[in-house]
Amino acid sequence: MMKKTILCATVTATLSLFAIGFTESTYAEQKTNAQYYQFDDEGNLLRPMNYREWIFAGTGTTPKSVHPDVLFPDFQNIYIDPYSYQVWKETGAFPDGTIVVKEVIKLGKTDSPVGKGFWQGDYISLSAEIKSKSRFPDTHGNWNFFNWTNRAEEKLNDKASALGARCSGCHVENAPEGGVFYNHFAVLRDAKGFGKGAPENLNTRKGLQK
Repeated sequence: MMKKTILCATVTATLSLFAIGFTESTYAEQKTNAQYYQFDDEGNLLRPMNYREWIFAGTGTTPKSVHPDVLFPDFQNIYIDPYSYQVWKETGAFPDGTIVVKEVIKLGKTDSPVGKGFWQGDYISLSAEIKSKSRFPDTHGNWNFFNWTNRAEEKLNDKASALGARCSGCHVENAPEGGVFYNHFAVLRDAKGFGKGAPENLNTRKGLQK
């Protein structure tokens, strides 16, 4: 009887831990988004590792064939750290420490087995914006911008200094709240202040028509 009781208790505890691990909010366990980025002693932002394992916010497509003077041709893959995404989803605000990474990618081949279109090719740049009140108290919304692209040596640098006004103007004038262009990416737009759960699990979508 004792062995049976111990076995039942063990199974119950295991199932409870399993349930907790798959139902509780990820960011509640992580406690911070600082694990996704690091600055050196001189204030340079180190290039983040494994950012493609973060939340993929989507791709902006701005081909030169449509607009020859476009600022960032031709694809912009956007990633946001998982902690900040969860806070954004539950509160509708980006927390201090939010980091958003952008890959800019050239237009590749225009046809594929599924037809003609815009397909991703080689890389142009890797950059990021980060929100930090302690580091950037005087910037709009405490956001600043970084770029690790080193075209002269055809590589990515390991660290980057803040770009400040070189990038902030466009965001301040055009992005909602002067920070992230979340209005252009369905993942971030749908998640804003959604609360508990996930918007992608709903059976409704704005724009669906008969």
